[in-house]
Amino acid sequence: MGELYDEAELAVVPSLYEGFGNAFLEAVYFKRPIVVNKYSIYAKDIEPKGFDVVEINGYVTDQAVQRTRQLLTDAALRQKVVDHNYAIGRRFFSYRVLSDRLR
Repeated sequence: MGELYDEAELAVVPSLYEGFGNAFLEAVYFKRPIVVNKYSIYAKDIEPKGFDVVEINGYVTDQAVQRTRQLLTDAALRQKVVDHNYAIGRRFFSYRVLSDRLR
């Protein structure tokens, strides 16, 4: 799976419904900027954690297009965003967190 992300500049999660968010967390792990549709589980369980993503709510806005373009063209901003998201992913969704909660 990593080879796919190596070639990707951006991850898009356009789902109207998603089980939990494995595709979202994969994009975080592989440090790709994310465009996500605000499906219910994302809004309830993932969004409140503070990830920096481009959100759409059923349709693409000019603002979402502009932010996506900015992430694709500004390498320093993109790195800041993906590092931020990775740190949040480690804090809330890492194997260590899972292991601690299972104990």
